[in-house]
This record gives sequence, C-alpha cells and structure tokens, in this order.
Amino acid sequence: MKSPFKMLTLAVAGSCLLAISAPLAMAQNAASYTADTGTAAVVPIAQSAQTQNIKVTTKLIEEKSDTLTVKLSLPVVTGMTDTHYQDELNNSVERQATDELDTLKKQSIDDQKSAQEAGYEFRPYDLQVYYEVHSDGSAATGSVLSFVTYTYEYTGGAHGSTLADTYNVKATPEAKPITLQQALGEGGLTRANNAVRQQIQTSPEMYFYNEIVDFQGVSQEQPFYIEQGITHVVFQQYEIAPYAAGIINIAVTDKAAAGPSVTITNKQTVAGPSGSKLVPLRLTAASLGYKIAWNNKTHTAEVSRDAQWTAVTLNKNSYSLNKMAPIKLSAAPSQIKGTLYVPADFFSSILKLNVSADAKTGAITIKG
Repeated sequence: MKSPFKMLTLAVAGSCLLAISAPLAMAQNAASYTADTGTAAVVPIAQSAQTQNIKVTTKLIEEKSDTLTVKLSLPVVTGMTDTHYQDELNNSVERQATDELDTLKKQSIDDQKSAQEAGYEFRPYDLQVYYEVHSDGSAATGSVLSFVTYTYEYTGGAHGSTLADTYNVKATPEAKPITLQQALGEGGLTRANNAVRQQIQTSPEMYFYNEIVDFQGVSQEQPFYIEQGITHVVFQQYEIAPYAAGIINIAVTDKAAAGPSVTITNKQTVAGPSGSKLVPLRLTAASLGYKIAWNNKTHTAEVSRDAQWTAVTLNKNSYSLNKMAPIKLSAAPSQIKGTLYVPADFFSSILKLNVSADAKTGAITIKG
C-alpha cells in the first residue's frame, strides 16, 4: 500500500506531564507475554495521604464506510484531585486517537482511488483502540495510575499493526508523571537489563539471534507499566523478537533482576597455575550478556555490558574494569586450541559477579 503504519508523536500542551512510551509496531492477534517470576521490586514512590476515587471508564467511537471500519474504546479517567492534569490526560489520549483516525480516513480514500485506477482489489482499512488498566490510582497502589492503550491499524497486506502507549502517573493532589528510573529506583536499569537477559536466556527461541548474543539494554525511554507494585518493561513487536512473539512484557522482580547465570562444566575448564581454573571467555561472557570484540593485531579481547568495560590481553596478567588501576589475578589469559581462556576469578574480581564452584563435580557457576 501507499504508506506504512505511522508512528505518532503525542503533543501535550503547557503543563501536561505524561509519561508515555515511544511505540513500535506489533500485530493485533499476537500474544502478550509476561515474564513474572520472583518477588516484587516495589515501586519506590511514597503513598498519597489523600483519598481519591479514581475510575477509568470507556468512551466508544464507532464509524464504518466502504473504505474504513473504526472502533475506538478510549479510556476516560475521572476522580483525580488534580482535575487540570486529568483533563489534559484524557484530551491527549483522545486527540492521539482522533488524529490517527483523520489521517487514516484520508489515506483509505486515496488508496481506494489508486486501487481502482490500477485495477486491483482494495481491502477496507481497519482502526481500533483498546486499553488495559494495570494500576488504578487507589491508595492500595500508592496512588499509582498506570494503563496501556493499543492502537491497531490494518492498511492491507497479511496482517495489521498495533502501537502500544504506556501512561504512568503519580495521582497526587498535584499529579506528576512517573519515569522508568523512578519506578525502578536506584540502579534500576541494570536490574531491568538483568531481567531481560535472564528471560532471553530462558527462552532463546523466542528472540532475534542478535538480541541473544548482543542485547543492547533497556533505555530510560523504554515503555513500561506498573502492576501490583512490579514494573514491567515493554518491548514492541519486532523490537527484540519476531512478529509471532507479540508485545513482550518483562517484569523486573527481585529474582529476575538477579541476572542471568551460566554453568561451566569441569570438562570445559582448563587447569591453570597454582590450582586455578581457566574458563572459556567468549562462551562464558556471552552467556551472561557481555559483548566480546577481538583485536587480532594486539591479541586483546574487549568485554563490555552496559556501563562495564574491560579488555584482556593474551599472556598478560593485568586486569582492570573501566580503565581503573590494573591488578593481577591467579593467571594470565591463555589461548588453547584457538579458544581464549581466563581465570574464573576474572568474573568475580573484575566483573564483580557471583562465582561459585561445585565441590563434587568441579562445575563453576557464574551469576549476575
């Protein structure tokens, strides 16, 4: 067709402070997947002392023509103490939907005309909006109002696309948006990254290969919602997984935030000096979400994940993190049959991960 599903920018007037995700496309019928294991990582936002009776009801807009079918089920928030913020929130949600409706009306008419002129069948377009409330703004939620709107659009082809917008509000007498950093607390992005990497490691068949080996991390602008005190980061379709995976919601719980883990069997290790054990660097580090870049000229491997960076040089017992003062470990990096090995204490002393050894099997488990 003439044009793909357009990304929308929410224009918010004056003092309207909404926490809104930047959406990407997904399919309407794709499953929503949530990885929610472990205890809650509670939202670190103080509870409002003022009682509010916040409700979310539906405003329905339906239209049908020979070019376009429309069903907009829009959330309407009432009962907030900050009525000015409430009005701007409702107006913004409706304006986003109606702006897209106006755009799609014109596009469907133009595309029908083009189809008639070119002599091919025109399939009527479809626009739907629906929503889910995850936290209702009550005292039990710490006055957190969190909901997601989904905008489904079909403009021909095998299937349609859906945009997901997330709205997270601290519904105090002077309402404020909740940022992802506030929802997660100090060090939250690192915990979120660990939760995502752990989920990718658990079900690698669901994800793009490049995300398995090189996940880039959660950004501060990542869409999210809050449910029962747990922050869920949202990945739109095609962001980290194929179409069939749908929108992926990953809960940042205490257990998930502990990060991925890998176990290196005794057969995979090599004996080092003074009873130390050497483990394969690339296999081990990649399983923990680290990127490895090999410089053949200097015989150096760069190891990085999020803000962590280090480099190890073949046969050089000198290690450091983020260019801090170097230290010696139990052994220097060694190359055996084309594989670079480092001592197990590289992961504990340099990368600050949890390293443990099984006394019976000799296997080494690294977590974090």
